[in-house]
Amino acid sequence: MKINYIGPDRDLIELSVDEAYDRADVYDSDSDFEKDCKLFAWIGKRKHRCIAFNAVSYSAELEQAVADGIEILIIKEPSHVTES
Repeated sequence: MKINYIGPDRDLIELSVDEAYDRADVYDSDSDFEKDCKLFAWIGKRKHRCIAFNAVSYSAELEQAVADGIEILIIKEPSHVTES
């Protein structure tokens, strides 16, 4: 977890998917639906975004998240990214 101080009363928290699941009390044995419910309950009304990690575009995506007022940025590592 990384906390980026943006300004008074404003931080942007960066987490991996696993870190976000840990904070939301998600277990491996939970169904996908249950994982989603727990994660969204933990996020609550905070603005959030999920991005796939890409070393080339990371800085630009972080800057955009700050500009958009994102409070929680979840970063998917390559092992968590699936092709659609």
